[in-house]
Amino acid sequence: MVSVMVDPKGLEGYIDLRVNSIWYISYKRILNRLVVHTETDQYYMTGPLKYCMTALNESGHKFVYVDRSNIINADNVVMINSLFKVAYFTDVVTRKTKRCEIAHNRYDEAINKIGILNPNVIFS
Repeated sequence: MVSVMVDPKGLEGYIDLRVNSIWYISYKRILNRLVVHTETDQYYMTGPLKYCMTALNESGHKFVYVDRSNIINADNVVMINSLFKVAYFTDVVTRKTKRCEIAHNRYDEAINKIGILNPNVIFS
């Protein structure tokens, strides 16, 4: 479990969120917050992305840097589109499907780590 805020200013307080429900976490400079993405919602945390990833991984989870502002939960990746360098968390992809972009300069390293941590990922 991690403690997250429901709104970016923390006006609604903290709730506990299961780590396995997190698809990816991104840093949004305009909010000066980490945005925690799940299948249906977004939550907020404070602190540097690097420290968040370290703490999650030291707690036994499998997060991987995919670009300077995003870490991805390797356990929840279902498919990676190699052409567009995008990770998906469901096997059905539409225009509205949540996705996380993978930076070109981190792509090879990121997909190698994700492939090792989650051998069920489909590469298309």
